[in-house]
Amino acid sequence: MLITGPSGSGKSGVAAQMIALGADLVTDDLTVLSPGMRDRDGDGSLAGGVIAEMPARGVAAMELRGLGIVPMTVAGPTSLAGVLLLEPMQSRLPEPETVLLCGVQMPLLRHPATADLAAKLILWLKTR
Repeated sequence: MLITGPSGSGKSGVAAQMIALGADLVTDDLTVLSPGMRDRDGDGSLAGGVIAEMPARGVAAMELRGLGIVPMTVAGPTSLAGVLLLEPMQSRLPEPETVLLCGVQMPLLRHPATADLAAKLILWLKTR
């Protein structure tokens, strides 16, 4: 999940909660996106999708507001499942939206950073 939003919107907090629930960190702050791969057959073959990865000179760490920069284990290049924009919801049951990234339409979710958001996102990701 690519988490986006203005400074102070809760991106790192949501990411930290997701990691605590079992998600992997790919990168913090700056993400390189490229047209890429998705292992469709489980045989290592790569096709389609959008890949998110840490920049070549990125640091395996995460800024936790109020606590500082914490070293983290990061995942390698990862297929992106969707984009989260941290902002007020348009409606309780919004119509599906997409955003074009690297020539691929990706699901776009809009939600404010709330106490239950990380759990909701983990459940959403399990359906992808």
